[in-house]
Amino acid sequence: MTWGTYYFFYECPQCGKKYRYELEFASEPEFGFCPDCQVMGTFVGETKDNKQGEDKFADYEFV
Repeated sequence: MTWGTYYFFYECPQCGKKYRYELEFASEPEFGFCPDCQVMGTFVGETKDNKQGEDKFADYEFV
């Protein structure tokens, strides 16, 4: 049984972009960095913060 993908949600302090990374890529050197600016994002939440049925992180782009 699987619970699905676990995400970390970030906002770029430079451009304001909202994006998410899958936990399985946490060992990659660019994990957490904005895909546009290459600046480390500000951590704003993770999958456990996304209650079932809540769209709090719906506008965060998949990286």
